[in-house]
Amino acid sequence: MQILCMGEALIDMLSTKGTPGVDENNESFRKFAGGAPANVAVAAAKLGGESYLFGKLGKDQFGEYLFNTLSNLGVNTRFTTYSDKGKTALAFVGLDKDGERSFDFYIDNAAHIDLTTEDLDKGLFESPRIVSFCSGSVSMPSLRGVTAEAIQGFKKAGSILCLDINLRPAFWDDAALAPETIDETARQVDFIKASKEELVELYGEANIEGRIQTWLAAGVSLVLVTNGKEPVVFYSKDTQGVFPTPDVQAVDTTAAGDAFVGGFLYQLSSQVTDCNSFKLWSQNAEGIMQALQFATKCGAHAVSCYGAFDALPCQDDIVNQD
Repeated sequence: MQILCMGEALIDMLSTKGTPGVDENNESFRKFAGGAPANVAVAAAKLGGESYLFGKLGKDQFGEYLFNTLSNLGVNTRFTTYSDKGKTALAFVGLDKDGERSFDFYIDNAAHIDLTTEDLDKGLFESPRIVSFCSGSVSMPSLRGVTAEAIQGFKKAGSILCLDINLRPAFWDDAALAPETIDETARQVDFIKASKEELVELYGEANIEGRIQTWLAAGVSLVLVTNGKEPVVFYSKDTQGVFPTPDVQAVDTTAAGDAFVGGFLYQLSSQVTDCNSFKLWSQNAEGIMQALQFATKCGAHAVSCYGAFDALPCQDDIVNQD
């Protein structure tokens, strides 16, 4: 199946602080292509999958850089267009000694927010696809309307809807709306990926298990919960389990979750054909664990490299871990 990622592509300005050989008092920032949906599209493409990005870029040097980089890395840009109003968003990324990130987003008048229902090309719904998007797609009133209409179109086409929560409070017009809005969106999809940290922030640690069971009861087929170096926990209506992550020295966790999601969706793309076949697939714990084995290797490779697109693995990178 084709993998369609919906949402932002932006520029990660990555701090050199903490990089071996760099003076701690002489910090600078290096430009990397990024944005979670774009990262997932690139991850799938670099692994050999057929991926698309549906979103808007600014008509500026950063937008041109992103468009050319996406194309050069194998992402189909049929549904990637330019905004007449917005600029390409920037994210300044700081790293601590363990490679953990802190973000400062510059997203006022951002191009990726300039989406309307007129941008919903009929070609988006011409056949079943794996559709991946993040909570950023429901973070503002205008985006919520477009995303709601897109979800209905994808459902009619038999697509598999994947929500990677990827919580970024700075994206929200009102962060207090995030828990309820994300919950409402989650109930409409087939597959959810979240980090434990996100779920704790949104719903409280004591409520995580209950929230996941509510999503499964609403029709979600599979929920994956990551927790840094700890094992991934998976939930479906018929099975539950854990899968360990590889032991690796992390230098930059920027693309870890996106590499993981891209790897998992790449595995899924060759094993299912539509929403109904995914529901059957998610009942098999062995199949889920095989996909997790591949996806966790993708995440492990990403944290061992700097940047986002640059850190995403190809097949040889995964083979060389064995």
